[in-house]
Amino acid sequence: MKLPMLLNLGQQPLSATLPVTERPDNAEVFQSHDPACPEEVVASYCIASEAQTDEVLDRAQSAFQEWSALTGTQRVNAIGRWLERIEASTDDIALCMTAEQGKPLSESCAEIGKALREARQMLGFASSHAGCTLPGRSRGFRNIIMRRPHGIVLAIAPWNFPILTPLRKLVPALVTGNTVVLKPSEYSPAAAIALVTLAEGIIPEGALSLVNGKGAVAARLVAEDRIRAVSFTGSVDTGRKVAVAAAAGLKPVSLELGGKNAAILDEVADPGAAMDAIVGAAFQCSGQRCTSISRVIFRRHRLDEVVGGFRHRLDKLVAGPGRQAGTTLGPITTPEQLDKIERLVNEAIEGGAACLLGGHRLSPDEAPTGRFFAPTLLLCEDPSNVAVQEEIFGPVLTLQPCDSDDEALALLNNSRFGLTSAVFSDRVQFVNRALSEAQSGMIHINHGTVPDDNMPFVGIRDSGLGIGSVGASTLDFYTSEHSAYVAGY
Repeated sequence: MKLPMLLNLGQQPLSATLPVTERPDNAEVFQSHDPACPEEVVASYCIASEAQTDEVLDRAQSAFQEWSALTGTQRVNAIGRWLERIEASTDDIALCMTAEQGKPLSESCAEIGKALREARQMLGFASSHAGCTLPGRSRGFRNIIMRRPHGIVLAIAPWNFPILTPLRKLVPALVTGNTVVLKPSEYSPAAAIALVTLAEGIIPEGALSLVNGKGAVAARLVAEDRIRAVSFTGSVDTGRKVAVAAAAGLKPVSLELGGKNAAILDEVADPGAAMDAIVGAAFQCSGQRCTSISRVIFRRHRLDEVVGGFRHRLDKLVAGPGRQAGTTLGPITTPEQLDKIERLVNEAIEGGAACLLGGHRLSPDEAPTGRFFAPTLLLCEDPSNVAVQEEIFGPVLTLQPCDSDDEALALLNNSRFGLTSAVFSDRVQFVNRALSEAQSGMIHINHGTVPDDNMPFVGIRDSGLGIGSVGASTLDFYTSEHSAYVAGY
């Protein structure tokens, strides 16, 4: 299936659901821009009106009966065909992602690959997600635990992972029999539109819809009575608003929020390999990942070795447009995020952190007007400094020296967040302590903070609420549990 051309569509806006060739009357329009060249318009989109949103919800409600009536096997097979189409369109989708989000093309392709692996694992989990039968209270009775889809699920996705995050929501929601309305970020909707387009002819019309717009559109959808569950990925502040609005309708909500993830660099046989893994986890997507390592805790006597090792590795990062070969550090996606990174780094330095490298905006020769921030290395001993406490969400790594195992673990847990953490150590006793004491939903031992395709992606504290995405338990969020008591069969 040929995808619509989504690049350089300055004169061809996209509708609330799918690409169109003419702009609807009185439509409010927004544009996406290449963050490596912000003056370049990538595409124009129409913001969904209330009337359009109602139409989408009406279609989703009508499609629910047909889609939920299919057997689980039928839904698994249909979604499997959809995933095959997505995989065949990897190159085109990756171009859309890089054009709007900015990440290097290699990262865009890798994101699609991981998203598809996770999705296929989810189809496998779905094949055995059907409740169970238990013995009844006496002969001739049996008890059945059943799981049913909610109805219409709202999936709100962020701008940093335009394919991975939507598929983490769409696949489990659809395979369990729900219909879904996807609201992508206004900064990077092209890839999400490609997903919906590629489902045509496989997923029934209305079972998977897309609504474009900004925060007001998302807020309107969350408050809608026809929406029966909400899955949101984004900032903590917005997540709280979503949770409050969903609670008013007693709707199940799943929140994937921020992180201030630390790695403990302990005694290891190959510290260079450990630092390579940390830098990879810290600077992928230019640090615009909720799972990015943003703090490194290490023993004070190794200060010179650690500082030198990280400076050397950060110096080798190549900033530039994502479509340029050799780029390893793409631009910052939004102007607001670039301003935030600069502000927080300046606040950290004013608060006593030492800037060892970077700390400023960049203007690469290949993209002089782009939104770039230099790979930045901070050294900070104050556990209350913003470099330690606030999610900077950019190419910034903070070094924190310590003097004992107790202090290392205390620093690791000194955060309102609890998404992921990493421990690099050859000491079994310390690893066991970390596995027991690290206050994070995901814990990595001797590798970077990249989750596996079949493991729960889950945060605690300010990093998440509800069942996480990925993994067999995710299917429970998209279904309700029912107890049935059967006599005489």
